[in-house]
Amino acid sequence: MGGALLVGSKGKLLHDTYGKNPRLLPDSLHSSFGKPARKLARIPFENHEMNWVDAAKGKTTASCPFEYAARLTEVMLLGVVALKAGRKIEYDGANMRVTNVTAANQYLERAPRPGWSL
Repeated sequence: MGGALLVGSKGKLLHDTYGKNPRLLPDSLHSSFGKPARKLARIPFENHEMNWVDAAKGKTTASCPFEYAARLTEVMLLGVVALKAGRKIEYDGANMRVTNVTAANQYLERAPRPGWSL
């Protein structure tokens, strides 16, 4: 069991793990706000793993488009590269290279383990 309690200037937002069962506190704030409009399509049975598999197979669209997820992952991994480099990096996305700390480019690829190759 987990969750989060976010404290703001007008009240609190409490939710379970992964944002499930969100509620505003105090209860008067929750009941005065009501449910937000659904803007995103819902995944049947909340089965996000199968949504991803079905999207990869071309049966449906992913709840989080691959194009968005790929860019987000690239940015996060570049943050790790900057941490390993010990300083701010400048990245040329088109050429997939760090331009100001050339030693950091070693973190952008790796040789596969023996027995594993593409």
